[in-house]
Amino acid sequence: MTEGEIITESNTNKVLALQDYLSIGYIFLLILGIFHETIYYKFIGVNILDYSSILDVLISPISVMFGNLVLGFTVVVSVFLSYWYLKVIPKYYHWLGTKKRYQQGKRKEKLEKGVARLKSKNGALMFICFFVFSLFIGLAIGSGNKTNDRIQNDDFKLTHLLLFKDGEQQEIKMLGKNSLYVFYVIKGKDEVSIAPIDGNIKLIKKLKE
Repeated sequence: MTEGEIITESNTNKVLALQDYLSIGYIFLLILGIFHETIYYKFIGVNILDYSSILDVLISPISVMFGNLVLGFTVVVSVFLSYWYLKVIPKYYHWLGTKKRYQQGKRKEKLEKGVARLKSKNGALMFICFFVFSLFIGLAIGSGNKTNDRIQNDDFKLTHLLLFKDGEQQEIKMLGKNSLYVFYVIKGKDEVSIAPIDGNIKLIKKLKE
């Protein structure tokens, strides 16, 4: 095997490893997105999976994260923190190990403990995954419960105008939307309405605040 073939094989292995991590990460976010959507809509009396297409399920992590700026920002920060912990900190400890003051005594012991912790990469990744999972589920429970309380107490602002193809107009509080349906409530009613989009709704307009 030539030197060029060895380099190519090494690069290929790195690419495959990166692809594996990306695939696992996407599957993880996909599961979280489905959990988040299911829990949120359960609180308002809707089984969202009965009203979702395959496309809606596949893009659920993206729609959840972009629909909630706090959640999206936290996930991005968590990714950077994991990269920092697993890539930057080991280099920092290695640099400290070259300093004389860290080559003996309590400082050396402290450095060795830090290096030992870094060897447990799976532990670090599991912690980050658990944090993101808790965030997804916690926000789903919190927002779902809060939305349900406001519906029951008729304590919500109208956010959108629906224009149906038969000419009917309805001011609503939009609770959610996917590629097939709009989920909403109207003033004076404590039940969620579900309207199909295709062949039914002509326009969805956001009301001025």
